Amino acid sequence: MQGEVQAIVLQKANKMKLQNAPYLADQPGDVLIKTIASTITPGYDRLLLTNKPVTSRVFTYPIMPGSESIGQVINTGPGVSDLKPGDFVYAFKGDRWRGIEPYAGCHAEMIPTSRSNVFALGRQPIHRDLLIGVLGYVISAIEKVELAHSSRILLLGLGSVGLMVSEYLNFLGFHHFDAVETFSIRGQLSHAENIALDISDFTTEFNNRYDLIIETTGRVLLIEKAMRLLKQQGKILLMGNYEVMAYDYRLISHKEPVIISSGITTFNQISSAAAVLEGGRIDGEKFFTDVFPVSQFELAYRRALDSKESVKTVLSWV
Repeated sequence: MQGEVQAIVLQKANKMKLQNAPYLADQPGDVLIKTIASTITPGYDRLLLTNKPVTSRVFTYPIMPGSESIGQVINTGPGVSDLKPGDFVYAFKGDRWRGIEPYAGCHAEMIPTSRSNVFALGRQPIHRDLLIGVLGYVISAIEKVELAHSSRILLLGLGSVGLMVSEYLNFLGFHHFDAVETFSIRGQLSHAENIALDISDFTTEFNNRYDLIIETTGRVLLIEKAMRLLKQQGKILLMGNYEVMAYDYRLISHKEPVIISSGITTFNQISSAAAVLEGGRIDGEKFFTDVFPVSQFELAYRRALDSKESVKTVLSWV
């Protein structure tokens, strides 16, 4: 399986273009998928656009973003026995591009990828299936901390990740947690009990209240500001994409916090996320704030990265 398809490609920092992208999917376990829709992931894509990697890895342009997509199988390699042409799937990475770094690789009219990057839906897709990845990431993170229903939790940020944390905590039966979010409209969408526009809005009566602080904004220096709210030896769960990790530990060491980093989602967690969404106990409708045809991808990115109302921006490929 090889050819060229239309794709959104970052040619260099801050220069994005809809162009032809060549692919070669010639391994036995490869799959070719016709894309129905993909979504923009603001935190991740902002780092790619600005060329500010979160690790020592150096970005090599051109790069194709896009880590959340639904589509239909067009063809498979001879080693794929559990998928066939016509099957509907969720795909979270396209890794068979030629001459283009597949940092995520799903913003294309067809996605050439390996079987390990595909989750079979077993039915026609609906737009909530685009949330499988972000919910899987949240499940992965929450599994890393031990929570009791008496635990007090503070969310920093209610973007797509923070809002999904709110939904998942509510699904698990946690109904008493708070949040900090600059844009009040996102607070209204969440299940948070007390919502502040800024950490300073939490008065002294909230000091030493929280067993767990979940950071989702990508601004790691917020941890220092939030430290007065954390209980002694409380936990901090990092879920953002961080340009800077150089916080001064001396400024938070008096609380001796346990800092937990979460960045890996397993296939089992993807499967668990699909099952939770299928059960209808996660309100997915609130996430989808914008849908654009791929021809308007530049407007879609401006909306996704700059609008306070935007949570999930969808690109339609059909």
